[in-house]
Amino acid sequence: MGLYTNAFLFAGVGYLSFMVSLLFEPVQRNLVFLYRLRLGSKETLYHPESAGFAQNQVAPFWITMPDGVKLFGWHILPLDVYAAHKEELRARSATLDAIDSGELAEGHLEILKNDPDARVMIYFHGNSGCISSMHRPDIYRSLISTSPAHTHLFVVDYRGFGISSGTPTEDALISDGAVTAKTILNMTAVSPDRTILIGQSLGTGVIIGAADLLAQSDSKLEFRGLVPIAGFASIEELLSTYKIFGIIPVLAPFRRFKALEKLFSRQLQYKFHSDVRIERFVRNSRRTKVLVVHSFDDEQIPYFHGEKLAEAAIKGAVESEADGASQSSGGLLKRFVEMSDDDRSGVFDVVSVGDLQAREYVFWQKFGGITEVVEDYVELVDESTVSPVSEVRRIGMLAVKWGGHNIVPKSTDVVLAIRNILYED
Repeated sequence: MGLYTNAFLFAGVGYLSFMVSLLFEPVQRNLVFLYRLRLGSKETLYHPESAGFAQNQVAPFWITMPDGVKLFGWHILPLDVYAAHKEELRARSATLDAIDSGELAEGHLEILKNDPDARVMIYFHGNSGCISSMHRPDIYRSLISTSPAHTHLFVVDYRGFGISSGTPTEDALISDGAVTAKTILNMTAVSPDRTILIGQSLGTGVIIGAADLLAQSDSKLEFRGLVPIAGFASIEELLSTYKIFGIIPVLAPFRRFKALEKLFSRQLQYKFHSDVRIERFVRNSRRTKVLVVHSFDDEQIPYFHGEKLAEAAIKGAVESEADGASQSSGGLLKRFVEMSDDDRSGVFDVVSVGDLQAREYVFWQKFGGITEVVEDYVELVDESTVSPVSEVRRIGMLAVKWGGHNIVPKSTDVVLAIRNILYED
């Protein structure tokens, strides 16, 4: 009996010590970003063939941030493009000097610029590791399958990750994300309306924050789409249920002790309020399509976080149509789903992608037009009393039955949904 008691006390003291350590910024930084968990190697980063890509299908490159930090990335060619230029690409030098000087990357960019139908996807990964780690190369291969002839994929490591220099912080990653997106637009000469931002897990906080930052600084910069996959409403809310390595709870044991929970929340340095940012982004944006993707069986970030992001995006659209009038966001998605087909016609659709696989909820935001806010939700009004619709913007949520946290980005249903955003009007 004494052995069990001592073990329990030891575990309790250890847990409390761990929680006290979380009040300090360096510990929080390592917990949120896990950037010191080095998965992958410099060899794999400089030679993507070791991750399963064809010889010189991928061109590594560097981007320099305004503060001098250098970020390492990959430009991945679509398969049909690679096949058409295979001999030329295989003959190119892929030495460290050719990569670091940008010579190899310039050749890939020249191929892209010669394709008038080229599309660009910019992808930001989750925490820990680097762009070549674990399941990530498989995700990239799935994403470029959206169009083997035209879809070019750019992936970039965050500061402090892989061989990128610097130290990660929330503000730095969001700023870097914005700079990276604009730099890639300039590098490729592909217009923003043919460019889509995709993020998974931590990457959702980066792309939402970057899109929000760019929308505030340049209202004319409109991307084709914004796709957060397996994202969170905020780190603050996520930690209330999160378990490190799926075992060690962070704030769950403190739910009964509100004072302690509030103390930790006040001390939290990295909050990533993506729900607030995506709402503001949608309100300030006009054409960028939004698709929130989440799996029902995501054990790391529960499904309700995806719902909250979709709710916030729809609220931003509703407020935009109501000239910024403050509305309650609670339950908007549920209200739309529960409305009759006639009531939501032209405003909200429930599209069954496959009864056993996925379902997509789509809110149609109409500018110039036929919708207004009534009792916290949108309903149709007499079209004869308003001006004609000039623009329609899709804001959707794809709810996937399987895929968990890391497999869902390479789900065929998800890839097809991204393809629709990228290539369909």
